[in-house]
Amino acid sequence: MTSQKEFLKLLRQVHLRFAKFYSKKIASRRVTPPQYMMLMILLEEGDQKMHDLADFLQVSTPAVTNLVDKLEAAGYAKRSPHPTDRRALVIALTPAGTRFITALREEGLTLLKDTIGTMSASDQEVVRRFYQDLMTRLDAALERHGRDAR
Repeated sequence: MTSQKEFLKLLRQVHLRFAKFYSKKIASRRVTPPQYMMLMILLEEGDQKMHDLADFLQVSTPAVTNLVDKLEAAGYAKRSPHPTDRRALVIALTPAGTRFITALREEGLTLLKDTIGTMSASDQEVVRRFYQDLMTRLDAALERHGRDAR
């Protein structure tokens, strides 16, 4: 196997292991991956209009409506009128939603800390620079292919 193929395989394997970890954590809490993504967006980006959530998730507005319905029923999100656009609704985390998604994110961060914490500071810096460069290159490639980098 060539060096590049080995590298790409390792990168996929790391991604898949983290994805499997999160999939199990999410499923055990009866939340779907798209619901998890919406909760993370709301946590990291703040309150959002339905249309903006659809853009973030790359799904239709009706699909977002369905996700919000389920998250509202679970007590994790709420809709409210937009303060300046009476046609729009704003989706926000409830206090229960904030506690839920923060706890789930902390479990993932703990795994990352356990993984990276065993590396030397210089190795951590190499990994940080690698991911920073990878994100820049990925955003540029997505832009070249006409896709949103978010």
